[in-house]
Amino acid sequence: MSSGRDGSVKIWDTRTNSYSIKMTNLGASRALLCCDISPDGMTVAAGTEIQGEDALILYWDPRRPAAPLRTHGSTHSDDITTMCFAHADLGMPRNTLLSASSDGLVSTSNADETDEDEAVLHVGNWGCSISQAGWIQASSGVKIWAASDMETFSTWTHELDLCQSLDIRSPVLHGKRTWVTDYLVGCARNPNTPDTLGVFAGSNEGDISLLSNANLAVPGAPWYLHNTWSLGHTGIVRSLLWDYESNVLVTGGEDTKINVWPSLSPEVQSDDGAMDVDLNPRKRHLDQDDAQVGN
Repeated sequence: MSSGRDGSVKIWDTRTNSYSIKMTNLGASRALLCCDISPDGMTVAAGTEIQGEDALILYWDPRRPAAPLRTHGSTHSDDITTMCFAHADLGMPRNTLLSASSDGLVSTSNADETDEDEAVLHVGNWGCSISQAGWIQASSGVKIWAASDMETFSTWTHELDLCQSLDIRSPVLHGKRTWVTDYLVGCARNPNTPDTLGVFAGSNEGDISLLSNANLAVPGAPWYLHNTWSLGHTGIVRSLLWDYESNVLVTGGEDTKINVWPSLSPEVQSDDGAMDVDLNPRKRHLDQDDAQVGN
């Protein structure tokens, strides 16, 4: 499924390389920056860019794609960057939708509620432009993560109380180890390890690492380095897909490459979080002074 600047959401048939369903907004062309489909497949949500003073969340029934079922226009006041439905294993009410925006707000809504004033469940204000957000399956009470355009990372309760906020590039995350983060690529849940959120970080040279946090509810909890993948990209990595069932990682970068990486291990290899990685001359090293930054 994809959304685009043509104002439509398309569901694609990989057998024919063409779309099978196209959802539109009655000819009103407005760029759709993000989209998601509910776990039961009966509701599609998309978020628009700001136009005038309005940024909209549009809802469709994919069986009736010609026009949205409803439109919510007061949840956000700037470009909507994230749409993410909660799956059943998270313990959230049915059709709970997570949204985030350049306005700095993280929100949860009832996608089935026709009354816009009643649809919003909780709102958190991070105070910075949010580029990504998603759900966390954790027993600690943390349910949501978010990332900003300034490479900061945060975690939230299901009621959108802020748990922690930090710069993902901070050397305190990695100590004296050989990995240095330049930016966050994305995060992914693995149902096989429900209390662990996979945090994928990138370097400007095109390398990728998998990090995790011991307790996302507690500021200052230790971070662990699991895996590093090198030499596949030569520039910034922009997107990834973690296919835990097939045990592969798929990445796409500014170098125009799509890479498939095998042998993904979610386990920390030693007590201090370090592991044997494919070190290469391009990788920068933290010296003793740098390692103390943020401690």
